[in-house]
Amino acid sequence: MRRYQARKKGIRFLPPNYIHIGQFNKDDVIIDVGCGHEAEFALYCIQTYGSRALGVDPTRKHAPFLKALEEKTNGRFTYLPHAVTSDSGILTFHESIENESGSVLDSHVNVVRDHIRSYEVESLTLKQLLQKAQTNRVAFLKLDLEGAEYDLLRTVDAESLTGFEQIFVEFHHHCIPDKSSADTQTVVHRLHDVGLHSFTLDDHNYLFFWDEASV
Repeated sequence: MRRYQARKKGIRFLPPNYIHIGQFNKDDVIIDVGCGHEAEFALYCIQTYGSRALGVDPTRKHAPFLKALEEKTNGRFTYLPHAVTSDSGILTFHESIENESGSVLDSHVNVVRDHIRSYEVESLTLKQLLQKAQTNRVAFLKLDLEGAEYDLLRTVDAESLTGFEQIFVEFHHHCIPDKSSADTQTVVHRLHDVGLHSFTLDDHNYLFFWDEASV
């Protein structure tokens, strides 16, 4: 049923878990937060639509790959070595040696069980992220924050979100011991309260968008 609803709404699925509405174009800006070393969603948007993309990731071991991607795409991709959280400033990031994903949360399952390298990183708010993109309109924001999405979004206001036309959030209640699917639903309802609509195929990865009539 959800797959049928997705097709009816014009929602596109990109493995492993990304969903977005419609198509982008060469004038669109995509921000891929928590992009990992491959930045696969950002690269997909560049190669498929010619869009400009920013890859945001504080993980030091990913930096050489993301810098190489800047060169490979002739400026269509920009790498920002930052975290994104509710407050700006300097914070501690925990990099997993064994896994792709670390976290700013020391309770994350990878941080607890893996060998960890910790260091300070600069964190940006959503408003600062928009400023870094040098635009007042971002076509698509992807947030893969490894648990930090709860603090970022639970008190967010509409003003901080209006520059982003679509927002894809991967929720991590499966990775954070003090979070559950109920906490995810609390955030989803919070975003509904500020005026966003949502769609999910799995109650885990959510697409948020402003105008339901447009899909």
